[in-house]
Amino acid sequence: MFFRSKASASHDPHLPALTTDQAEHLRELVRLHHFGRGTPVTVTGDTVHAPQGTRALHNLAEMCRRADTRVWPQLVDQHFSALDSASRTTMDTPDQILQGTYLRLVPEDAIPPEAAPSFRYARHIAPGLLETLALDLPDAVRILDDQAVARVGVEQLRAAGRANLIKEPVEYDVTRTQSGASLHIVSGQSMFIASKALVLDDLVRSVTGRELPEYGALFTVPSRHYLVFHPLVDHEVVDAVNDLATFGLGAYQDNPGPLAPRLYWWHRGTVSCLTHIDDATRSFSIAPPDELMAIMRRLHAPTTGSASVD
Repeated sequence: MFFRSKASASHDPHLPALTTDQAEHLRELVRLHHFGRGTPVTVTGDTVHAPQGTRALHNLAEMCRRADTRVWPQLVDQHFSALDSASRTTMDTPDQILQGTYLRLVPEDAIPPEAAPSFRYARHIAPGLLETLALDLPDAVRILDDQAVARVGVEQLRAAGRANLIKEPVEYDVTRTQSGASLHIVSGQSMFIASKALVLDDLVRSVTGRELPEYGALFTVPSRHYLVFHPLVDHEVVDAVNDLATFGLGAYQDNPGPLAPRLYWWHRGTVSCLTHIDDATRSFSIAPPDELMAIMRRLHAPTTGSASVD
């Protein structure tokens, strides 16, 4: 209703950050990387299939999109070397694991279907978003699988992950868009900035000094380094929908560690998705649920008289 964007048809269906030719070139580089290390792999779509498990290629594709193709082999080597290092790193005691564990949002497709049985604890938060448990290591961040979680206990890890996530420092700013809506921008170098959407009420209290309003907030988490929100308090909500949707899609396309191009609504601890993605036409549109539409009309009416929200 408010916003629509159509992606280029030339982009690869599995790795949309790249064109079809670029994506196939990247897959071949990944095959060559593993072949050079004596590890047979199969690379299909957005996934590397190896004897030790599967790995997704989305983050690597985003890094390559921003780099000259001449340095892609180096990026591939660095990417998989970091993953291999993380997989070899172990924590000796449950206390060490608890100290280094964070709740982390990852894209819904970050865990390939064939790997899903090893991550049964992961929770679906909203379309496009999964809540996982991640171990923050010196050189990488590793998503814990069911076996690692079972060593300590899922509830203990979630409690520790939440506490560690709340304490993670952020940068904070408020900007006013051309339409007049205020956007609250939370950013930082941490890999867990966007994951603070999982503790949005605590985040808002920390950065603004105020509680979230009764109607909650709209937010977008386009990359792991950004979370942008707008509390639902007045008539600005109509413009904020458009501005957040535009910001979210643009930042998703232009920043490392892409998470989700969608717009979400946090209300009483529940997250709803406002973005509809048509895979057939590769188009995006915004369709607030009826409850949110009623709230938007209520907030919009006092200052605009007979104006309405379409």
